[in-house]
Amino acid sequence: MQSDIVYRTEDIPPEEILDFLVETDTDRELINALKGRSPVILKGSRGVGKSFLMRAAEAEISKDFASHRILPVYVTFAQASLIRQDTPDRFLMWMMAKLCNSILRAASTFGLTLPTGSAITAIQGSAAIGNFSGMEKVEEIFETSWKQEKQETLPVPVPDPEVLRDAVEDLCRHTGTKRVIVFVDEAAHVFIPEQQRQFFSLMRDLRSPYLTVKAAVYPGATSYGHAFQPTHDATVLSVDRAVTDSGYAGAMRSIVYKQDGALKKQIEPNGVVFDSLAYAATGNPRILLKTLLLRTPFNRRNIQDTIREYYREEIWGEHSNLAVRFPGHRKLIDWGRGFIEDSVLPALYARNQRKEVQTSSYFWIHRDAPQAVREALRLLCYSGIVQEGDAGMRATRGEIGTRYMVNLGCLFSQDAEPIKYGQNVRQHLYLKRMVEYGANHAAYRPLDKFSLDGVDSSSNQALEAQLERAIDHLDVTRFQRESLEGLGLLTIGAVLRSNEEVFKRVRYVGDKRARKMRNAAVTAVLEYLSG
Repeated sequence: MQSDIVYRTEDIPPEEILDFLVETDTDRELINALKGRSPVILKGSRGVGKSFLMRAAEAEISKDFASHRILPVYVTFAQASLIRQDTPDRFLMWMMAKLCNSILRAASTFGLTLPTGSAITAIQGSAAIGNFSGMEKVEEIFETSWKQEKQETLPVPVPDPEVLRDAVEDLCRHTGTKRVIVFVDEAAHVFIPEQQRQFFSLMRDLRSPYLTVKAAVYPGATSYGHAFQPTHDATVLSVDRAVTDSGYAGAMRSIVYKQDGALKKQIEPNGVVFDSLAYAATGNPRILLKTLLLRTPFNRRNIQDTIREYYREEIWGEHSNLAVRFPGHRKLIDWGRGFIEDSVLPALYARNQRKEVQTSSYFWIHRDAPQAVREALRLLCYSGIVQEGDAGMRATRGEIGTRYMVNLGCLFSQDAEPIKYGQNVRQHLYLKRMVEYGANHAAYRPLDKFSLDGVDSSSNQALEAQLERAIDHLDVTRFQRESLEGLGLLTIGAVLRSNEEVFKRVRYVGDKRARKMRNAAVTAVLEYLSG
């Protein structure tokens, strides 16, 4: 199936982002919240559209800047995993330098004249150093620190949060701007909890009438720390698209048609087939787009093969690979996979085979279950295999716990006819039909002696080990992988050290394609390193 579909927001030019927007009620509410005054934590697993919604909010604010005078600033912390942490405050200083530079660049883009004053001078980093301003040089030093054996001396001091708040207030008052909204993508970096805690403390410290921070995080993989309380210091919003909504299938179709209208001719005659694939994705547009393009042509037989292949093998392979990258979590990751594959999915499948109208993809965990079980489920949420639902749910005998939903594709793939089975499940899905696991269920026993001590540790040695891994671990296209291999870029570190001139050595690759290829490769590298 030849198609112009892209499944990463990074591949869409910022000026075209609104052309891809599907206007559902839920998405509109989320975008409006991102444009509002209050700090927001946007929570969702990989591929559900957090970055897209932030980009859409940024684009709408930019479009209305002349009338509303709100300055949008988009920041990605994707390179956080490359920052050497020789001292505890290096990551905080890098974040501050990046925020200062991003705000100044945004002000310049909108033609705002910077006022004079000590606060503005502090976030600029005083005089220029070569092709960089002082603060840009600081950012560059931190982001290349992984290449250096010794810590490089900073050319200018990094301001503290109070100075940045004052500088933003001066900027707003001087230019007639109402406030600055900072969109921080990739705010939570999995398995580096100390960085997460520092970020959220900074987010709290930066709050002012003139500066608001909106952050995207992964579910179940975020350490907020003691200083930041999500329910009090921000509004927490979930990006998960509810498969029980009446307009779910239509919205998923619109997402596909917005990207490539030519697919409509293939999808419309196979509506039930497409809907099964859409529900299998469980609200994740990236997974839908990836599975849609796995086999051609689009027909019932190929989609059934796709569901079996992707949800029995590939999605689990991606989850298990977390254990390769982060050995300290291996037992949790392996147990979580076994728990879902060997206990939850068979139990749900058996229940759905009964001659009853209601079907289920839900299971319930007692609130007193071992903490290690909860940690394993958090990692499954990060992978998109499980969605965390309502906490404090009553089950049999009035016991209280948390309801989870298994990815529908994993459930559909249990049957030899996943489309037929999936159609029955999705048409009769009922929230209160749960498989229950009590506080001391036998399935937890492999984790009885597991200790969480040290699981969250990170080190420069771990970073070096990841940089030496083969590019086979990266989520890039076959053409991109073959091109990297042809160029001799066989490790993750080698890709990071390359530039666009290296990519141009590939036949038929010019300036534009070299830029796209390197951006895609680097994005995959950073996502891999960040978890």
